[in-house]
Amino acid sequence: MLWIKLGIIITGFLYAGLLPHTVKKALQHIDFDPKRETLSFLSNKWLYGKEAQKGYRNLLFASAVLTYIFFWLLSKFYDLGEHEQFMRQIDYTVAVFAILAFSPHNILPYSLFKRPKTTLQRLLHNILGGVVFVTLPLLIILFQVSILHQYKFMGITGLVLIVILVIMVGYSFLKNGLTGTSEILFINGISIWTIFVTIVTLLI
Repeated sequence: MLWIKLGIIITGFLYAGLLPHTVKKALQHIDFDPKRETLSFLSNKWLYGKEAQKGYRNLLFASAVLTYIFFWLLSKFYDLGEHEQFMRQIDYTVAVFAILAFSPHNILPYSLFKRPKTTLQRLLHNILGGVVFVTLPLLIILFQVSILHQYKFMGITGLVLIVILVIMVGYSFLKNGLTGTSEILFINGISIWTIFVTIVTLLI
């Protein structure tokens, strides 16, 4: 159990820090407007080059791997193996995350007749991105509900954090549409929740 807790602490802080820190650092070196563009634009080599595309892909894939490790360790520490829906949700979330990493973005107009390949590519990327926005909070909610009976403080506080995040991101989306600002808010919110869970687990 000690090794599992240690793994959660290491993975949790890596998971919470990798995406926000890397995105912040990357955006300092390019002309990116989060109010008009989404982070997916970084995977468009025609806009930001092959290096940005590769970095975006590697970052998403690394995040997918860390997501799997972190939640798998949580399932072991909190003995959640019998919660089948939660365990399946880990696989679904990580699978979509990983596929999204290798699905490049483009801004060419939709046209199944003139540009079927790029149209399907853009459509797939946008659908996968939307699914990640749904499946990751759902995974967190399932985790919180699973531990709620045994760990009330952690369960209730974690649920409050993720519900606030969903409301804030939803409001941002309704007001401005899906933008880099909404995505950065989402990333930072997930990081705050991860740090909370990691610290509470350390104290248990």
